[in-house]
Amino acid sequence: MFITGGRSGIGYEVGKFLAKRGHLVYLGCKTVSEVFSLREKIRHDGVQAIPIKFDIRSSDIFMLKALRLDCLFCHAGVGVSGDIVQLDEKSFRDVYEVNVFSNIRVIKFMIKIWKKEKRRGKIFVTSSLLNLFPVPSFGVYASSKCSLSMLIKCLIKEEKGVSFCLVEPGSYHTGFNQAMVDNKEWYQKMEKKDYTKSFFQRKFFSIIESDNISGVARKIGLEIEKKNPRKILRVPFLQGLALKFYFLFFS
Repeated sequence: MFITGGRSGIGYEVGKFLAKRGHLVYLGCKTVSEVFSLREKIRHDGVQAIPIKFDIRSSDIFMLKALRLDCLFCHAGVGVSGDIVQLDEKSFRDVYEVNVFSNIRVIKFMIKIWKKEKRRGKIFVTSSLLNLFPVPSFGVYASSKCSLSMLIKCLIKEEKGVSFCLVEPGSYHTGFNQAMVDNKEWYQKMEKKDYTKSFFQRKFFSIIESDNISGVARKIGLEIEKKNPRKILRVPFLQGLALKFYFLFFS
């Protein structure tokens, strides 16, 4: 079992859950320094998992050949907030490069390995509930996840030798949302009326954000253990309803 973006948050919690149930788990980290810090973290938590330097944008993907994996969890991703017209081109490219192109590159590479070795495998991919709703200021991130979701849905139809599960989580208190929303450089350029609107959006997401990371990790982990996992896993259900409410009355 290999988890990209396994240094913290949901990715780490899924790895911890599976490792404690006896699975061999590799946790991908973007940098070497992150590997060292993660080693201390798993030692502190008493987890038998292996941290590996794995940047999905680099040649690190070639190490997948040596790991003899039966399951890949593509969880690595980045985000940025801000109105589409005002965000620069680099912001678009950076988000799409990681969330779409690099994730699909890793997935294609893994599928080709399994085909060559005549083995079957499972691939879990993290998208987002935001890919279902046009929420202002999250268009770039949400659209990248929407593209990723559609590509996975097509792969489900095309690649019968692989079991896919598209994971679409809501808002969890992992620190990722705060890093994405708290774009100070961009907010300094905004007019006061726009700042008020964005402040309300940020407060809304902070209200619905769940602290139950271990709960969602358990649901994902149990799905990974299934021989035939469901094709789409959306958690938590209530946040999906909250987003529908927001879209109907405040968009």
